[in-house]
Amino acid sequence: MKRQWMGGTLLSALGLLGMVAGALLWTVSRDAPLPHGVQLAGYSLAGVRPSQLQTHLQTLRAVLAEQPIVAQPAPQRLTRLKEWGVELDVAETLQALSDAWARTPLWERMFGNPRITIAPRWAIIPELFQTQLSQFQSLERPPRDAQVRFVHGTVQITPSQTGRTLHADASLAHLLNALTDLPAAQTAFELAFVESPPRFTTEQAQRITGVVASYTTRFPGYQASRNHNIRLAAAALDGRVLLPGEQLSYTQAVGKRTLQQGFRLAPVIIRGEKQLGVGGGICQVSSTLFNAALLAELKIVRRANHSLPVDYVPLGRDATVTDTGVDFVIENPFDEPIALSAELGRSSLTLRVLGRPQPQRRVILKTARQPLPAPPEKRVPDPNLPVGETRVLKKGEAGFRVILWREVYEHGQLVKRERVATSIYRAQPRVIAVGAKSTPNIAQPNSPEQAP
Repeated sequence: MKRQWMGGTLLSALGLLGMVAGALLWTVSRDAPLPHGVQLAGYSLAGVRPSQLQTHLQTLRAVLAEQPIVAQPAPQRLTRLKEWGVELDVAETLQALSDAWARTPLWERMFGNPRITIAPRWAIIPELFQTQLSQFQSLERPPRDAQVRFVHGTVQITPSQTGRTLHADASLAHLLNALTDLPAAQTAFELAFVESPPRFTTEQAQRITGVVASYTTRFPGYQASRNHNIRLAAAALDGRVLLPGEQLSYTQAVGKRTLQQGFRLAPVIIRGEKQLGVGGGICQVSSTLFNAALLAELKIVRRANHSLPVDYVPLGRDATVTDTGVDFVIENPFDEPIALSAELGRSSLTLRVLGRPQPQRRVILKTARQPLPAPPEKRVPDPNLPVGETRVLKKGEAGFRVILWREVYEHGQLVKRERVATSIYRAQPRVIAVGAKSTPNIAQPNSPEQAP
């Protein structure tokens, strides 16, 4: 009986001793220096006690802030990590280290050489990163559309170029990935770009093989200001490309007709009267384009005629534009792109629609003219003209309603006929000046018999 009691007492004592020893070992191990196998990225934490980790990480954050950074493929311009708005997140990194150390078995911490590698946790200041990234905007390039020109009777194509723009999120990911190789004399990372395709590619341009239609108008070569305006408007149209379904606004393409934009004073028609106005002559360009578009089977979205007939295109085939809202708009109805070509001679303007010619198709324009009632003759008094005399101030002109038809023939057979536009040209009254100048009375001299 005595032996049993002693055995039980001994076992209890050994158990208590084990518990005390375990508690002691656990207490000691909690703040024991970390072994060589514990690393933060490539930085060894050997000899650092857990209670010292926060201070150690704060020191490391200051060191990493000065880490040399090289962005590629930029010129070799050295920056610092802190300039990119990236710094070691001490709290998050400390938590990750503590969690990893707590998961390590007690016996391995005391008697083994555990290997633990923790990736640094980074804090990002987006505004600083974006500011630094903007220093490399010279590496960006805008997309460049293919260009189509008609030179010496042939279509010439300048290839397109894909653009590229800096991608902030992907660039940041590249930088953080490069930081996994710390420690290093310097950290190099690739800037990331996102491609921006051109609106009009070389492949699309190669579908334009020749002239679909063209139209030429003429003008006096001596009208310098008017011809200057024609040249500006024609240059704004030259090379314009319309993809399938796209529209071209003449006003948007040419821009505001102002002196600041280089346009000059020249004759224009305003409310049925010819007078000087900025941009006179641009309606000849829009009218020339109207006729080329008709012959090329383009869709006429918006068009208005002048109040008076013009002499450079047939009646009913003009297109006027103003800065106050009257525009001329065409649309590409085809599945292929088209381009415009403008050629200016000394006294002629030719506008061509470039695309994929169809020799078997032919377009004919026809007009039907209906006279309008003549306005009554207008008489105005003229105080400088003697009474009883008249003088014709304006001869007057008849008015017309003109209906324009477009007929399309294929292999000589009519396949399409459409009414394109109706134009109304107002009649101009005959104006006659009527004499209203009064004749003064002249007193007659007295006869000798009546003299006093």
